[in-house]
Amino acid sequence: MGGAVSAGEDNDELIDNLKEAQYIRTELVEQAFRAIDRADYYLEEFKENAYKDLAWKHGNIHLSAPCIYSEVMEALDLQPGLSFLNLGSGTGYLSSMVGLILGPFGVNHGVELHSDVIEYAKQKLDFFIRTSDSF
Repeated sequence: MGGAVSAGEDNDELIDNLKEAQYIRTELVEQAFRAIDRADYYLEEFKENAYKDLAWKHGNIHLSAPCIYSEVMEALDLQPGLSFLNLGSGTGYLSSMVGLILGPFGVNHGVELHSDVIEYAKQKLDFFIRTSDSF
């Protein structure tokens, strides 16, 4: 998985390609993907790869391929009010998308081993809260 689905120019094109390839199948998962721009979770110097269906790692900071995240989210049948535990939560990209679906009464925890990645994820979450219309 990964690499063949999308070489999009922006987040919407990435999501359109994931839908066309049947990785994103439900409206809830689509809305979560559209609400969070994947490039916001990349280091600035690597953002040109943000809309490719590829995993990315730099030091301890990592993101899985978007098709992997969509498969996980679809398989879990996420609904408002449920609980979610993300082991190896990395940048917080997946946890943020899941959190949008779980809503204010859901429980959403991430566990990350590396303190530098925890700080990075906190910065990304703060940016999302400050700038997103979805929050």
